[in-house]
Amino acid sequence: MDTLRTVIADDERPARRRLAELIEREPDLAVVAEARDGLEAVAAVEEYHPDLLFLDIQMPECDGFSVLRELGPDRTPVTIFVTAYDQYAVKAFEARAFDYLLKPYSDERFESALAHARSYLQERRTPEFQAKVSEMLAPEEPLERIVLKSAGRVTFLDVADIDWIEAAGVYVYLHAGAKAHLYRSTIGQLQERLDPKRFVRIHRSASVNTERIQELRPLGHGEYAVVLCSGKDLKLSRNYRRELEEWLGQPL
Repeated sequence: MDTLRTVIADDERPARRRLAELIEREPDLAVVAEARDGLEAVAAVEEYHPDLLFLDIQMPECDGFSVLRELGPDRTPVTIFVTAYDQYAVKAFEARAFDYLLKPYSDERFESALAHARSYLQERRTPEFQAKVSEMLAPEEPLERIVLKSAGRVTFLDVADIDWIEAAGVYVYLHAGAKAHLYRSTIGQLQERLDPKRFVRIHRSASVNTERIQELRPLGHGEYAVVLCSGKDLKLSRNYRRELEEWLGQPL
C-alpha cells in the first residue's frame, strides 16, 4: 500500500491536532508537514510534494484560495478545504478544491472525504487520466504584453523588457530597467502565463528573465546568487534550483 504524503494547513493549533489525530488512524497516510498560515502552506507543498492537502480557508498572510492560486494547477495536490464558514463552499470547488469539511465535522464526514480522495488518487495513476490532464493543461500562447493601470492611465509593458519579477502578496513588482511597475497578480499566476524558456522561477518571491542573467555566483554549500546584467543579485532557492538547471540543460 502506497503511503499518501499529507500536509495540514490551519492557523489554529487545535484544528491541526484534530486532523493529525484522524490521519494517524489511517495506515496509508503520513503527515509530512504542518503549516500555520498560507505562506507556510505554499512552502510545505513546494518542499514535500504531498499527495493530499488539508487546507483551511481563512489564514494569515494569504488565505486558502490564494495558496491554490500561488501553487497553480501543476503543483496543487488533491486538496480538501477545511473551514468554519459554509458560505465558502461553492467558491472552494471553483478553486479546484477536491472536497470540503465544515467545522465541526464528524469522524464519518472526514472518512467520506478521505475515501473520495483515495479513489481519485488511484484513478489519477492510470494512463487515461494522465492523458486527459495533459490535454487540459496544454499551455496557452505565452503573454507578450502586460496592461498596466495607474492613476487613471492605461499603459503597456512588453514582457521582453522585464528584468525580473518580485512577489508582493497578491501583487508583483515588474522590474524593468530603473522602474518597478506594480501589477495585480500573484507571481505563480503570472508565471503560468509567461514563456518558461524566457522566465524562470528562482525563488518563491522571484522570477527572472533568462536573457538578463549575466552569471551565477557560488555562495558556498551548493547555493548560488543569480546576477543580472543590471548588477542586481538574487538568491537561487534550493526549491527552485531544478527549474534553473532545466533551463540550463545541465546540473549546477
